Amino acid sequence: MDVTKVDLSKLNFGETVTALQKEKARLLEEKDRIERQIEVINQTIEGFIFLGNPESKMPLPRSLNEMGLQDAVRAVFRRAYPIPLRAVEVRDTLRSAGVQPPSTYKNWLISIHKTIERLADELEEVAQPGEKIAYRCKIEQQPK
Repeated sequence: MDVTKVDLSKLNFGETVTALQKEKARLLEEKDRIERQIEVINQTIEGFIFLGNPESKMPLPRSLNEMGLQDAVRAVFRRAYPIPLRAVEVRDTLRSAGVQPPSTYKNWLISIHKTIERLADELEEVAQPGEKIAYRCKIEQQPK
């Protein structure tokens, strides 16, 4: 309904208000859908920037025998700086680098969460959409 071209003498205000409310609801749903798409695109861009960052300061280990889980998680956060990561993204980054958890780890993601808790002094929390929390290195923790 184009409200700029309405003949007020023939207007049924009740129908007009109802039609406008329906249009508003439709537009708000579309806005929410677009905002969700934009967030996915932003996260994808950040991921590609992270994975393709030629200036990464720390190499990732090939196995956790080279360095412990805590050092490996710390390396992921330092390499990703300034992009915040959730625990699942840390796990996926380690996996994509070819790092496999030892067979003694029953749930690798839980171990990564616990490691992030132990690194709390080195990390800052960053609120994400959907009430999720991501983490990134504090600026003073970045290698020079």
